[in-house]
Amino acid sequence: MSTHNEVAHAWAHQTGRHRKGFNMFYEGDTIYSYGHHFPIARLVQTDEGTVVLFTTRTYSVSTSKHKTYTARAVAHLKTFRVEGVTENWWGIHNVQDYLRRIQDILQKAKRARVYGDWHMREAMSLIQEAQDYIRLFKVEGFESFNWDPDAIVEGVREAARIHAEKQSEQERIRKEEARRNFRENIWPNMKRWLRGATGTQLRIHTSRPLPRIVDDRVETTWGATVPLEMAKRMYWIAIRCRREHQEYVPKTSIRVGDFHLTRIKANGDLVVGCHDIPFWFMRYAACLKGIPDAQPQA
Repeated sequence: MSTHNEVAHAWAHQTGRHRKGFNMFYEGDTIYSYGHHFPIARLVQTDEGTVVLFTTRTYSVSTSKHKTYTARAVAHLKTFRVEGVTENWWGIHNVQDYLRRIQDILQKAKRARVYGDWHMREAMSLIQEAQDYIRLFKVEGFESFNWDPDAIVEGVREAARIHAEKQSEQERIRKEEARRNFRENIWPNMKRWLRGATGTQLRIHTSRPLPRIVDDRVETTWGATVPLEMAKRMYWIAIRCRREHQEYVPKTSIRVGDFHLTRIKANGDLVVGCHDIPFWFMRYAACLKGIPDAQPQA
Protein backbone atom coordinates (compact mmCIF):
# COMPACT_ATOMS: atom_id res chain seq x y z
CA MET A 1 0.00 0.00 0.00
CA SER A 2 1.47 3.34 -1.09
CA THR A 3 1.41 6.56 0.92
CA HIS A 4 -0.86 9.33 -0.29
CA ASN A 5 2.17 11.40 -1.32
CA GLU A 6 3.45 8.48 -3.39
CA VAL A 7 0.06 8.03 -5.04
CA ALA A 8 -0.08 11.73 -5.96
CA HIS A 9 3.41 11.78 -7.47
CA ALA A 10 2.91 8.50 -9.30
CA TRP A 11 -0.28 9.94 -10.83
CA ALA A 12 1.35 13.27 -11.72
CA HIS A 13 4.19 11.49 -13.55
CA GLN A 14 1.98 8.64 -14.83
CA THR A 15 4.35 5.93 -13.64
CA GLY A 16 1.72 3.20 -13.66
CA ARG A 17 -1.90 2.72 -14.63
CA HIS A 18 -3.12 1.96 -11.09
CA ARG A 19 -1.72 3.03 -7.74
CA LYS A 20 -3.60 2.96 -4.43
CA GLY A 21 -3.15 4.39 -0.99
CA PHE A 22 -5.39 3.88 2.03
CA ASN A 23 -8.08 6.38 0.95
CA MET A 24 -6.61 7.80 -2.22
CA PHE A 25 -5.95 6.25 -5.63
CA TYR A 26 -5.66 7.00 -9.31
CA GLU A 27 -6.69 5.29 -12.48
CA GLY A 28 -5.19 6.51 -15.72
CA ASP A 29 -5.31 10.31 -15.90
CA THR A 30 -7.63 10.86 -12.89
CA ILE A 31 -6.86 10.81 -9.17
CA TYR A 32 -9.61 10.20 -6.59
CA SER A 33 -10.33 10.74 -2.90
CA TYR A 34 -12.07 7.74 -1.27
CA GLY A 35 -13.95 6.68 -4.39
CA HIS A 36 -14.98 7.44 -7.95
CA HIS A 37 -17.61 9.84 -6.60
CA PHE A 38 -14.89 12.40 -5.82
CA PRO A 39 -12.30 12.95 -8.57
CA ILE A 40 -9.68 15.42 -7.29
CA ALA A 41 -7.91 16.20 -10.53
CA ARG A 42 -7.34 15.07 -14.08
CA LEU A 43 -4.44 15.35 -16.50
CA VAL A 44 -5.57 16.56 -19.91
CA GLN A 45 -3.58 16.75 -23.15
CA THR A 46 -4.14 20.04 -25.01
CA ASP A 47 -2.60 21.80 -28.00
CA GLU A 48 -0.23 23.51 -25.55
CA GLY A 49 0.78 20.41 -23.63
CA THR A 50 -0.44 18.66 -20.47
CA VAL A 51 -2.61 20.70 -18.12
CA VAL A 52 -4.35 19.84 -14.86
CA LEU A 53 -8.04 20.24 -14.11
CA PHE A 54 -8.19 20.53 -10.32
CA THR A 55 -11.57 20.52 -8.59
CA THR A 56 -12.71 23.39 -6.37
CA ARG A 57 -15.20 21.09 -4.66
CA THR A 58 -14.71 20.04 -1.05
CA TYR A 59 -15.85 16.97 0.85
CA SER A 60 -14.09 16.42 4.18
CA VAL A 61 -10.94 17.27 6.13
CA SER A 62 -9.27 14.13 4.79
CA THR A 63 -10.18 15.00 1.22
CA SER A 64 -8.69 18.48 1.74
CA LYS A 65 -5.40 16.78 2.71
CA HIS A 66 -5.61 14.58 -0.38
CA LYS A 67 -6.05 17.73 -2.49
CA THR A 68 -2.97 19.26 -0.85
CA TYR A 69 -0.83 16.22 -1.73
CA THR A 70 -2.17 16.34 -5.30
CA ALA A 71 -1.52 20.08 -5.72
CA ARG A 72 2.10 19.66 -4.63
CA ALA A 73 2.61 16.86 -7.13
CA VAL A 74 1.48 18.99 -10.10
CA ALA A 75 3.07 22.30 -9.06
CA HIS A 76 5.18 22.11 -12.23
CA LEU A 77 2.12 21.93 -14.54
CA LYS A 78 -0.37 24.58 -15.64
CA THR A 79 -3.43 24.10 -13.44
CA PHE A 80 -7.02 25.15 -13.92
CA ARG A 81 -9.08 25.21 -10.73
CA VAL A 82 -12.56 24.24 -11.90
CA GLU A 83 -15.69 22.80 -10.36
CA GLY A 84 -15.82 19.65 -12.46
CA VAL A 85 -12.95 17.61 -13.91
CA THR A 86 -15.00 15.06 -15.86
CA GLU A 87 -15.66 15.63 -19.55
CA ASN A 88 -19.31 16.65 -19.14
CA TRP A 89 -18.06 19.67 -17.14
CA TRP A 90 -15.33 20.81 -19.54
CA GLY A 91 -17.40 23.28 -21.52
CA ILE A 92 -19.83 25.97 -20.44
CA HIS A 93 -20.36 24.51 -16.94
CA ASN A 94 -16.84 25.26 -15.75
CA VAL A 95 -16.82 28.68 -17.45
CA GLN A 96 -20.02 29.61 -15.63
CA ASP A 97 -18.37 28.59 -12.38
CA TYR A 98 -15.35 30.75 -13.23
CA LEU A 99 -17.65 33.73 -13.76
CA ARG A 100 -19.43 33.16 -10.46
CA ARG A 101 -16.13 33.03 -8.58
CA ILE A 102 -14.79 36.10 -10.38
CA GLN A 103 -17.93 38.03 -9.50
CA ASP A 104 -17.66 37.02 -5.84
CA ILE A 105 -14.05 38.19 -5.65
CA LEU A 106 -14.84 41.48 -7.41
CA GLN A 107 -17.64 42.11 -4.95
CA LYS A 108 -15.22 41.46 -2.09
CA ALA A 109 -12.77 43.92 -3.67
CA LYS A 110 -15.45 46.62 -3.69
CA ARG A 111 -16.40 46.01 -0.04
CA ALA A 112 -12.90 45.53 1.37
CA ARG A 113 -11.31 48.37 3.32
CA VAL A 114 -7.86 46.81 3.64
CA TYR A 115 -7.46 43.98 1.12
CA GLY A 116 -9.27 45.50 -1.87
CA ASP A 117 -6.15 45.60 -4.06
CA TRP A 118 -5.32 42.01 -3.18
CA HIS A 119 -8.83 40.84 -4.11
CA MET A 120 -8.62 42.79 -7.38
CA ARG A 121 -5.32 41.12 -8.30
CA GLU A 122 -6.86 37.75 -7.44
CA ALA A 123 -9.84 38.53 -9.68
CA MET A 124 -7.63 39.59 -12.58
CA SER A 125 -5.58 36.42 -12.21
CA LEU A 126 -8.75 34.32 -12.28
CA ILE A 127 -10.00 36.24 -15.33
CA GLN A 128 -6.78 35.35 -17.15
CA GLU A 129 -7.14 31.72 -16.08
CA ALA A 130 -10.71 31.65 -17.39
CA GLN A 131 -9.63 33.12 -20.73
CA ASP A 132 -6.85 30.53 -21.05
CA TYR A 133 -9.33 27.78 -20.19
CA ILE A 134 -11.76 28.96 -22.87
CA ARG A 135 -8.96 29.07 -25.44
CA LEU A 136 -7.45 25.68 -24.63
CA PHE A 137 -10.77 23.84 -24.32
CA LYS A 138 -12.31 25.72 -27.24
CA VAL A 139 -15.45 26.74 -25.33
CA GLU A 140 -17.73 28.51 -27.78
CA GLY A 141 -19.90 31.53 -27.06
CA PHE A 142 -17.30 33.85 -25.51
CA GLU A 143 -15.78 35.33 -28.68
CA SER A 144 -17.19 38.80 -27.91
CA PHE A 145 -17.42 38.50 -24.14
CA ASN A 146 -16.45 41.68 -22.28
CA TRP A 147 -13.86 40.74 -19.67
CA ASP A 148 -13.78 44.16 -18.04
CA PRO A 149 -14.40 43.61 -14.28
CA ASP A 150 -17.48 45.85 -14.11
CA ALA A 151 -18.93 44.20 -17.21
CA ILE A 152 -18.37 40.73 -15.71
CA VAL A 153 -20.30 41.63 -12.57
CA GLU A 154 -23.16 43.06 -14.61
CA GLY A 155 -23.08 40.12 -17.01
CA VAL A 156 -23.25 37.54 -14.24
CA ARG A 157 -26.11 39.45 -12.61
CA GLU A 158 -27.99 39.52 -15.90
CA ALA A 159 -27.36 35.81 -16.45
CA ALA A 160 -28.60 35.10 -12.91
CA ARG A 161 -31.72 37.16 -13.59
CA ILE A 162 -32.44 35.31 -16.81
CA HIS A 163 -31.82 31.97 -15.08
CA ALA A 164 -34.17 32.95 -12.22
CA GLU A 165 -36.87 33.96 -14.69
CA LYS A 166 -36.46 30.69 -16.56
CA GLN A 167 -36.70 28.70 -13.32
CA SER A 168 -39.74 30.71 -12.28
CA GLU A 169 -41.44 29.95 -15.59
CA GLN A 170 -40.58 26.26 -15.30
CA GLU A 171 -41.97 26.23 -11.75
CA ARG A 172 -45.16 27.96 -12.95
CA ILE A 173 -45.58 25.33 -15.69
CA ARG A 174 -44.91 22.53 -13.18
CA LYS A 175 -47.51 23.86 -10.74
CA GLU A 176 -50.07 24.35 -13.52
CA GLU A 177 -49.46 20.79 -14.69
CA ALA A 178 -49.86 19.53 -11.09
CA ARG A 179 -53.14 21.47 -10.74
CA ARG A 180 -54.40 20.09 -14.05
CA ASN A 181 -53.47 16.55 -13.03
CA PHE A 182 -55.24 17.04 -9.69
CA ARG A 183 -58.42 18.34 -11.35
CA GLU A 184 -58.56 15.68 -14.05
CA ASN A 185 -57.16 12.57 -12.37
CA ILE A 186 -56.85 12.83 -8.61
CA TRP A 187 -59.84 14.88 -7.42
CA PRO A 188 -62.55 12.78 -9.20
CA ASN A 189 -61.31 9.61 -7.46
CA MET A 190 -60.86 11.45 -4.18
CA LYS A 191 -64.39 12.80 -4.36
CA ARG A 192 -65.80 9.32 -4.97
CA TRP A 193 -63.82 8.00 -2.02
CA LEU A 194 -65.02 10.81 0.26
CA ARG A 195 -68.60 9.94 -0.71
CA GLY A 196 -68.14 6.32 0.32
CA ALA A 197 -67.17 4.48 -2.86
CA THR A 198 -64.90 1.45 -2.52
CA GLY A 199 -62.61 -0.50 -4.80
CA THR A 200 -58.90 -1.04 -5.41
CA GLN A 201 -58.89 1.75 -8.02
CA LEU A 202 -59.89 4.17 -5.24
CA ARG A 203 -56.79 3.77 -3.08
CA ILE A 204 -56.18 7.39 -2.17
CA HIS A 205 -52.79 8.77 -1.12
CA THR A 206 -52.94 12.25 0.40
CA SER A 207 -50.34 14.45 2.09
CA ARG A 208 -52.80 15.06 4.95
CA PRO A 209 -55.38 12.54 6.21
CA LEU A 210 -58.87 13.18 4.86
CA PRO A 211 -61.97 11.74 6.59
CA ARG A 212 -65.17 10.09 5.46
CA ILE A 213 -68.07 8.52 7.34
CA VAL A 214 -68.87 4.86 6.79
CA ASP A 215 -71.72 3.49 8.89
CA ASP A 216 -70.90 4.18 12.57
CA ARG A 217 -67.25 5.09 12.11
CA VAL A 218 -65.00 7.69 10.55
CA GLU A 219 -62.07 6.46 8.47
CA THR A 220 -59.23 8.45 6.93
CA THR A 221 -57.12 8.17 3.80
CA TRP A 222 -54.26 7.19 6.09
CA GLY A 223 -56.13 4.07 7.23
CA ALA A 224 -57.16 5.19 10.74
CA THR A 225 -60.70 4.66 12.06
CA VAL A 226 -62.52 6.19 15.04
CA PRO A 227 -66.09 5.82 16.37
CA LEU A 228 -68.49 8.25 14.74
CA GLU A 229 -69.91 9.51 18.04
CA MET A 230 -66.46 10.52 19.30
CA ALA A 231 -65.61 12.12 15.93
CA LYS A 232 -68.83 14.17 16.07
CA ARG A 233 -67.90 15.58 19.48
CA MET A 234 -64.48 16.58 18.14
CA TYR A 235 -66.16 18.17 15.13
CA TRP A 236 -68.44 20.31 17.30
CA ILE A 237 -65.49 21.48 19.39
CA ALA A 238 -63.69 22.38 16.14
CA ILE A 239 -66.64 24.52 15.05
CA ARG A 240 -66.54 26.35 18.38
CA CYS A 241 -62.77 26.91 18.01
CA ARG A 242 -63.34 28.52 14.61
CA ARG A 243 -66.12 30.75 15.87
CA GLU A 244 -64.12 31.89 18.90
CA HIS A 245 -60.77 31.98 17.06
CA GLN A 246 -59.37 29.99 19.96
CA GLU A 247 -57.22 26.87 19.98
CA TYR A 248 -58.32 23.97 22.17
CA VAL A 249 -55.72 21.92 24.04
CA PRO A 250 -57.13 19.27 26.39
CA LYS A 251 -55.96 19.49 30.01
CA THR A 252 -56.31 15.75 30.41
CA SER A 253 -55.84 12.97 27.89
CA ILE A 254 -58.82 12.47 25.58
CA ARG A 255 -58.89 9.17 23.75
CA VAL A 256 -60.13 9.19 20.16
CA GLY A 257 -60.35 5.58 19.05
CA ASP A 258 -56.82 4.17 19.26
CA PHE A 259 -55.32 7.68 19.44
CA HIS A 260 -55.21 10.68 21.76
CA LEU A 261 -56.37 14.18 20.95
CA THR A 262 -53.39 16.54 20.77
CA ARG A 263 -55.20 19.79 20.01
CA ILE A 264 -57.76 21.50 17.84
CA LYS A 265 -56.39 24.54 16.06
CA ALA A 266 -58.09 27.92 15.99
CA ASN A 267 -59.00 27.26 12.34
CA GLY A 268 -60.70 23.99 13.32
CA ASP A 269 -58.07 21.57 12.06
CA LEU A 270 -58.00 18.47 14.25
CA VAL A 271 -54.67 17.03 15.44
CA VAL A 272 -54.96 13.46 16.72
CA GLY A 273 -51.64 11.67 17.12
CA CYS A 274 -49.83 12.07 13.80
CA HIS A 275 -53.07 12.95 12.00
CA ASP A 276 -53.64 16.61 11.13
CA ILE A 277 -57.12 16.62 9.61
CA PRO A 278 -58.32 19.72 7.71
CA PHE A 279 -61.54 21.20 9.08
CA TRP A 280 -63.18 21.72 5.70
CA PHE A 281 -62.96 18.02 4.87
CA MET A 282 -64.51 17.18 8.24
CA ARG A 283 -67.30 19.60 7.37
CA TYR A 284 -67.69 18.03 3.92
CA ALA A 285 -68.13 14.57 5.47
CA ALA A 286 -70.54 15.94 8.09
CA CYS A 287 -72.69 17.70 5.49
CA LEU A 288 -72.92 14.55 3.36
CA LYS A 289 -74.37 12.70 6.36
CA GLY A 290 -76.57 15.56 7.60
CA ILE A 291 -74.66 16.08 10.85
CA PRO A 292 -75.62 19.47 12.37
CA ASP A 293 -73.14 22.24 13.25
CA ALA A 294 -73.95 22.00 16.97
CA GLN A 295 -74.58 19.16 19.36
CA PRO A 296 -78.32 18.60 19.75
CA GLN A 297 -79.70 19.47 23.19
CA ALA A 298 -80.74 16.45 25.25
